[in-house]
Order: sequence, then C-alpha cells, then structure tokens
Amino acid sequence: MALSNIPKHADTLVVGSGTAGSIIAGRLASRTDQKVILLEAGPDYGSFQNKNWPADLLNGTVIGETDDWGYKSSSPNGQPNHNLERAKVIGGCSSHNGCIAIWGSHVDYDTWESYGNKGWSTQDILPFFNKANKTLRVRDFKRSEITPFHEACVSSIVKTGIPRTNNINDLYEDNGVDISPVNSLDGKRFNAAFGYLDPVRENGYLTIVADALVNKININDNKATSVDTIINKEHINISADRIIISGGAYESPSILMRSGIGSASSLSKLGINPQLDLSGVGENLHDHPSINIKFQGTDLLSNLMDEFKQSGNTVYSEQTIAKTRSRNCKEGFDLHVYPVTWPTVNINGKWDCGIYSANMAPISRGHLALNSANPLGQPIIDQGYLNDPGDKDITVLMEGLELIREISHQKDLSALIGDELLETSKITSLDDIRNSALHYYHPVGTCKMGPDSDSKAVVNTVGKVHGMDNLYVVDASIMPNVPRGNTNIPVAMVAERIVSTLI
Repeated sequence: MALSNIPKHADTLVVGSGTAGSIIAGRLASRTDQKVILLEAGPDYGSFQNKNWPADLLNGTVIGETDDWGYKSSSPNGQPNHNLERAKVIGGCSSHNGCIAIWGSHVDYDTWESYGNKGWSTQDILPFFNKANKTLRVRDFKRSEITPFHEACVSSIVKTGIPRTNNINDLYEDNGVDISPVNSLDGKRFNAAFGYLDPVRENGYLTIVADALVNKININDNKATSVDTIINKEHINISADRIIISGGAYESPSILMRSGIGSASSLSKLGINPQLDLSGVGENLHDHPSINIKFQGTDLLSNLMDEFKQSGNTVYSEQTIAKTRSRNCKEGFDLHVYPVTWPTVNINGKWDCGIYSANMAPISRGHLALNSANPLGQPIIDQGYLNDPGDKDITVLMEGLELIREISHQKDLSALIGDELLETSKITSLDDIRNSALHYYHPVGTCKMGPDSDSKAVVNTVGKVHGMDNLYVVDASIMPNVPRGNTNIPVAMVAERIVSTLI
C-alpha cells in the first residue's frame, strides 16, 4: 500500500494480524460505524482464493516455515540458541501451525477465574470456543483420511491403557486418545485471516497495512494516542481512539516496553522513558516443554503410506492426540502424546517418524526482556524450561518419555517404525531430558491477565492495560496459565470473548 493511502486516524487500530488480531479487526470492521486499521509486520498475501500464497502456508498437512520472525531462545536448557518459530505474516501462527484444534481442560479456565478473572470460567467461555470453531471451519477427519501410521498410533496408545475417546475436546475428560479435529480443508490450512478478514476486506471499514513494523505506542496522560510504525524504512505515525496490541507472547510485551510500559528501572537502563511502571510485562513466560523419540520407518510403513497416497488420499503429518495424567497429577491432565510422520528428506519412499510427549501444566516460568530500544533488534527470550525448584516439571517429562517408549514398543506400531534411532535412544536420565527439551510452539503469559491487586498482572479481564484508558492487549500473552492444549483455538476463544465486550 502506498504511504499516501494509509489513513492518518482510525476508530480502532490493531497491531498484529495473528489469530487474535485477525479476529479483533474482522469483528470490529463488520460494524458499520468502526473504521479499523490493521498493521501487520509481515506480508499480506490476500484472501483464501489469492494465488500469491506460498505453498507451505496453504499446506495444512505440515507446519509452515515461510515468513518467520527468527526468534532464538536464550534459555540455559542445553540449547541456548534453538529456534522459537513464530509466523510473521497475515494470519500469524494460524498460517504456520499444524491445524490441531484442541481446547484444553476445564481446570485451565476455572483456574483463570480463580485468579480474580471474572467471566473466564469454563462455562463462561464455552460459547466462544464454539463460535471460533465455526468460523475457522474446524472439522473431524473422515475415517478414510486417517493414515496407516496414525491408525497404528491410536491402537497402540489404547493398548497402553489410555482409552479411545469420542471427543478429545471434552474439557471434563482427563484421559483419552483420538484423531484431533482440525481447521484444514482438503489439505489446505484455513487460517484466521481467511475466516475473519476475508468477509470484510472490501467493505470499506477495514484497512490492512502489511510490512508495517510497530516501534511503539505514544502515550499522553495514561491515554494511548498513536502508533509509530516503520513502513518502507519510513517512520509513520497513525492516531486512533483505541489501540489493541495483538503481537503475540514475544512481540506484545516488546512493544509495550518500547512504549515505556514495563519495569521502570529496567526501561531506564535501556534509555527508554518510563510511562507506566508495570513490572509484570515480559514476566510469566511459559510454554509446554516437550521431549521426543525418533525412528526411521520400515519398508512396511513405506508400502502402506505409498498405497494410501496412490489411492488419492492426503497425508497429514499430525493427527493423533492423547491426553493423560502423570502419577502426581491431581486434577485435569498434564501429558500430551502426539506422534508425527513425514517423508524422509533426500530418501525417496522412506518416512521419518517421531513420538512426542509434552508437559501440559508446567510450573516453571521464564521471562522476556529487551536488548535495546531498537524495534529491529531481537528480544532476550528465556523460556525458563524445567527451572522449578522441586524438579516436578522434568519428572513429568520423564514419565512422558517412558510412556512414548512404551507406545513405540506396541506390536502394531513397532512394525511400522522399527527401532528408535541412536540420537534419541541415549536420552535416559533427567539431565538428558534437560539438555534435549523442545518447545511445543505455545508461548503464553508475558502480559498476564489479572486484577489490580495482582502486582504482576498487566491487563484486566477485557484485555485493557492496567493504568491506561484505551490501550488493550489481546492474544496468548494475556493467558495467566497456558491451556492444556494447542493454543490456536484457545487464542481464538480469548479474542472472541474480548471483542464481544468491545463492540
């Protein structure tokens, strides 16, 4: 978009077009009295029908890679520089993810409410889950779409004592395995931009500005007045009556801190003039730490998968999800199992396989901080994996490791995947797990939702920043605790819930 065509003012300005930002902007722009500007740091490839979309971002059978922020972890967990993939594109991580549409546990949302967040109990948020599912076209796989690999995974998991469930999204069920619902249509990922922005792209109330990197929010007397953004290397100022930040767990706190909202002492050391002393900004960062075991599929798997493909079926790398409790879990569940398979690179006809387990209720917490006030710089991201003093988190992962090895030894599955590869078979101790832990693509918590009485809370129950009149944060960063599930649909629920209060 030409700079001259960008409006100078909006009723609502939304920063970030990920799942939450697309929902907020789309819902508000559907009104006939709301001029909405949506700023996206990455490209906008257009509507679902547009031919400009990179193939991997439309391919709902694998995780996408194009247009990534390039974040690196500084966590001292044995991998201080491992990648923390986050999509920098219209639709955000809903344009990258595996399309797994999981909700979590009733414990998650009832716990949010117990922290003083009225209106966030399980019963309160169920209508917004259903609304998000409908708009994102979440569906169940047909039986004919389940790959031979995942058929064997489900039957093998059942043999370890985890029952087959009729609804993996039953929030009151703590033990079960099934093929996950997905927001993928005939192998094409149906991202949040397709569901929420496409219907209002041409209605005259929404302006999408792509390749717009937000530097900071300008503040005057506890009121957000405008946004400084960098477009084509030029600094552009856009004012708005209401500003909503939806940059995700890494970018939203970064924008707040560059704007002078955060720990006053830390900001002053970076030469940033403190506007609002909120020490919780950037704190409470967490994700689901995970561990995996790897296999090179057997010839039998190759033959079955080739036959499956030749029958005209689409091969999905992810389908199976199991949820269960570790021995010390008192309520809900705290383990996920998710097997994955994909064609082996440079070896025609062979298939790589992995079985992952994740700790879904981590105690450990990390933090995010700025390196500098430069918006082009990378923040310091310490995931804080496995740092709880009692080592409860790593003990849960050890149980997960034992479980996925038990699953891999079941006859139905072992015939397809063979023996565990040497690189993961060496993972046997707690120290090995500490040095091998992976992320599950679900960072949350850095702009925690909570009441004024919580010194670490950043926003209230409708996402409004404490101490500000018209500045909001709506995305995964406001989640006090990570839900026990893949976070895309829970983020959509959060956005649907909050935007209903803003319209």
